[in-house]
Amino acid sequence: MKRWLVVVSLVCLAAFSTAAQAGYPMKIKDARGKMITIKAKPMRIVSLTPSNTEILYALGVGNRVVGVTKYCNYPATAAEKPKIGDMTINAEAVVALKPDLVVAHAFVNDTAIAQLEKLGLTVFTIDPKTLDQTERDIRTLGKITDRAAAASSIVSKMQKKISGVKFKCAKKKSKKVLVVIQSNPLWAAGPKTFVDEMINIAHSNNVAKDAKPGFVTFSKELAISRNPDVIIVGLKQDIHFFLTDPTWKMTSAAKNKRVYMIDNDLLVRPGPRLADGLEKLAKVLYD
Repeated sequence: MKRWLVVVSLVCLAAFSTAAQAGYPMKIKDARGKMITIKAKPMRIVSLTPSNTEILYALGVGNRVVGVTKYCNYPATAAEKPKIGDMTINAEAVVALKPDLVVAHAFVNDTAIAQLEKLGLTVFTIDPKTLDQTERDIRTLGKITDRAAAASSIVSKMQKKISGVKFKCAKKKSKKVLVVIQSNPLWAAGPKTFVDEMINIAHSNNVAKDAKPGFVTFSKELAISRNPDVIIVGLKQDIHFFLTDPTWKMTSAAKNKRVYMIDNDLLVRPGPRLADGLEKLAKVLYD
């Protein structure tokens, strides 16, 4: 009997020691500036955005993710998880999954966040707007999920790719680049986007750099007058559009058949694959 009590005590002590080493409970400020208490290592996580889902899987905690949105399509196994909504989150569906942590986007999920917190759920938000902030948030989620080492490895790989692009492109002749979200009417990537930051890192100029911040409507006439050297699109059919449309055919990009497709997810989702998107952008610009 005494031996059994000793074994139980040692097991409990080990569990307590592991929790203490990981720093639980921990208090961390989220993107809203709100201090969130993470009581214990999260084992049932619901993700409210595709980018958060990608980060969680990259950290190696995909097995702890119990709910995602219908747009969470990477990695492929994420799409097999129970769905809790799309752009509109079903709070009841989230609660039914009994999560001990909900990872949300501070802006995109603002309505759902208020609902879920009223229902007593722990919600942690991120809202990265730059590559540096994305790396920071990967580290933060790594700390929260007890995957700090994995987070450091992810960030190191991202930084290596980013540094490689900077070195490769530093002495190249800069290009005028138009990154298209929608071809007709024209929507482009403006300033204060990951795309604009990537174009600058790749030593080139964003044709829509003086547009309103974000992904916005942009004057077709102005874009054509600035004569982009390269046009990046997210859909295959848009390549044909820019190469054959009478008004766009006069641009250098169309004349030289320098209209390329890059998966939009690599350019707009704040996660580890942004560094891959940057590499692809540099490749089509200069290779």
